[in-house]
Amino acid sequence: MDADPYMQAAVVAEMALEQVPQNANVVVLNGPPGNFHASERRKAWEAEFFQKRKDVKIVGEQIANWNKDEAMRYMEDWVQANDRIDAIISMNDNMAAGALEVIKNDPDFDNILAYGVDGTVEAALLIQEGKMTATTLQSAYDLAERILWVSDLLLRGEVFEIHTDIGNPVITLENVEETLEMHRQAGNL
Repeated sequence: MDADPYMQAAVVAEMALEQVPQNANVVVLNGPPGNFHASERRKAWEAEFFQKRKDVKIVGEQIANWNKDEAMRYMEDWVQANDRIDAIISMNDNMAAGALEVIKNDPDFDNILAYGVDGTVEAALLIQEGKMTATTLQSAYDLAERILWVSDLLLRGEVFEIHTDIGNPVITLENVEETLEMHRQAGNL
């Protein structure tokens, strides 16, 4: 039982098809090499966005290991090396938040688009502030609930195998309040 990492990225990549401007310069932040979630999310961006938007140029791509500080270091380099970056494509929210931190007071990047995955408190707050464009919720609460449900079924012998995932709700400015409320109820905000 898990979230589907390909679909987590695919639903956000599909949004980006319409939102990212023509001939855009983008940067890409990847998770750890060999990590299933990192590789599947990157595959989704490749198939669902980059293969369909041949006009988009990747001006920087690095492995930042889900780490905010590493993402900040890469973004600092990319900002110096490129006169224009139109979008940040990140395989998780933590790295997207790090990249956004670097440019937060730079008016040249007021309209940058930023995409992530996880639906963290920080990402939801960045979306609410208009700094981040979208993320996909990977709900630990839904995952825990499903694990308990499946465990009960398995222990009672009602099933021997279950294939299920927790879905991939997209979080944008239009619905971010729902995610913030979920985090408030969980005591994370």
